Amino acid sequence: MAITAITSVQEFDEKVLGAKGLAIVDFWAGWCEPCTVMRPEIEDVAERLKGQVEFFSVNAEDKNLRGILLKEDVDGIPSLVFFRDGKMLDSLVGYKKADMLESLIKEVI
Repeated sequence: MAITAITSVQEFDEKVLGAKGLAIVDFWAGWCEPCTVMRPEIEDVAERLKGQVEFFSVNAEDKNLRGILLKEDVDGIPSLVFFRDGKMLDSLVGYKKADMLESLIKEVI
C-alpha cells in the first residue's frame, strides 16, 4: 500500500516531519463517513504519485495520536495536511474526489 499508517507521535516526527520533499497526511476516523468514502480516492492518488509524494495516515480516534492533531492544528476531518521538508504548507478539509486531489497535489509538486 502507498499510505503509511502513523502509530505514534515519535513516528510522526521522524517520518513526516523528517521527510525530504512532499509528504501528505490524511487525518481520519472510523466513524467519519466522508473519511471512509474518501479513503479509496486517497489510496488511488497515492498509488499514482508513488515516488513523488509520501502519503501517511493518522487515526484521529487514537488517543495516543491526539497530540499530533493539536500540534498541527487539525480541527476537522477528513483533513489532508501537506508538508514539504517537515514544514506545513497547506491543508484541505472535507471530502475531495481523486481527480481534484491529484490536481491540487500536482500544483504543489
